[in-house]
Amino acid sequence: MGPRSPLPSVGCDTSSPQSHQVARQGRGLICCIALSLLLWVVAGCGATLTESAPGTDEALGSVVTPEPQAPGLGGTEGQGMPVSLALKPKEIKLEPLPLRAGFPFTISIPIHNNEPAPAVGVPVMIYLSAKQEQIGFSAFFRVLAVTVPATQTMAVKVPVVQNMTGGEYRLWVQVNRLSMPVAQQAGVAALPEIDIEDNSALVDLVVAPFDAYVSDLCPGRTDVALEFAEMWLEPDLRRIHVRVHNLGNQAVYNLPVVVTGRQVAGMAYTPAIPPCGGTAEAAVELDRPLEAGEPVDVAVNPADWPDRLAEDGFDNNYVRSVTISAGSAADQGPFLLSEDGERAVMPGTASDGGTDYDFAVSPVDVEIVRSGVILIKVYNLGTRDVANVPIRIEGKAGRKVIDVIPLIEGDGLGVAAIQLGWLWSPKATLTLIINPEGAKGAYPETNRGNNTVTITLP
Repeated sequence: MGPRSPLPSVGCDTSSPQSHQVARQGRGLICCIALSLLLWVVAGCGATLTESAPGTDEALGSVVTPEPQAPGLGGTEGQGMPVSLALKPKEIKLEPLPLRAGFPFTISIPIHNNEPAPAVGVPVMIYLSAKQEQIGFSAFFRVLAVTVPATQTMAVKVPVVQNMTGGEYRLWVQVNRLSMPVAQQAGVAALPEIDIEDNSALVDLVVAPFDAYVSDLCPGRTDVALEFAEMWLEPDLRRIHVRVHNLGNQAVYNLPVVVTGRQVAGMAYTPAIPPCGGTAEAAVELDRPLEAGEPVDVAVNPADWPDRLAEDGFDNNYVRSVTISAGSAADQGPFLLSEDGERAVMPGTASDGGTDYDFAVSPVDVEIVRSGVILIKVYNLGTRDVANVPIRIEGKAGRKVIDVIPLIEGDGLGVAAIQLGWLWSPKATLTLIINPEGAKGAYPETNRGNNTVTITLP
């Protein structure tokens, strides 16, 4: 079969006036279609150019560097003069070191303002991604706005509480270099600046893999547990904090904490939990606020969860039929209620009777797990639960390692595994100080006589 004519001509007399009219109508129809297609293509091209300038690399979630803006363009109202900001990759710090899978850390970013006027509403982007991403990996991405004082350097501290598995990572920081789509999404805009060559920094870093070490301080078993009294609800009624206990003798990591109801659900993962009584907290964000009287079940490492951690028993992994009270100004509610009507409150608040901190440690509470790593138990003789208690380990020649005990329960204990790094050497004598006075993040404590212990390495 030959090619078809754009207009059917079978049975038509092209010499008649009627045929000329049909031909004119056909040519007019073709012209209209062609013009419509042309306008559609032009409009599409214009939209594509608008959306891609300066653009983003959506596959990587990263920002493409925009062209320098001319003075008076972009920025916020009132920011007429160009700013002059700078980053130095060597000044960006991550603490505490070494970075370990399952443990939170903080990124400190010094921003330099070279102008004699404050830079107001400066957008800062932080993007942390694995060099080799796997299926299910979620990069850490934050955009925030800060004000940098005139002719000064201000350090922006960004906590990273997202679980990072062991491996090589790349940290990308940008100041005042947001592309238009990212800026619009974050609600901030780049300020006018002539030179933005020193407004970004790329830092390579390594996160040590999770070490599922085994301790001899408790019987050999695998067991994690929940208790209703150790849950609390944020005022927005959308975040439930759940404390998870590791009763086994092996460290665990990245366990799912699941909250489910009839029409509400949420999930979070635990950080690393040391063995033999170690604890960790997970904040589960629900897809909507809870309503008074609405029951939900809370579970850690559910028995029917795919790829669950094999445990000796799952009976203590569940707290069922948790509801919230109606709440009132008098009782500072609403509160979580157990199936029996018991009320749970936020740890450390006046309503839980917390009054004091008093930490204690002894030589028998320190165990050498393997070369370079110790496991330490710290007791809290006070009544308040406390998180991130600082610990300082001192060796000879002024060398020291600073770390934290993730959580120490009131009238209970906390457990942490600490890497000694350069302090590890045969027969070395080390001094461990819990909650050192004057240390960053130290808690008020009246009795520090039992906070120090000395050990000798093998």
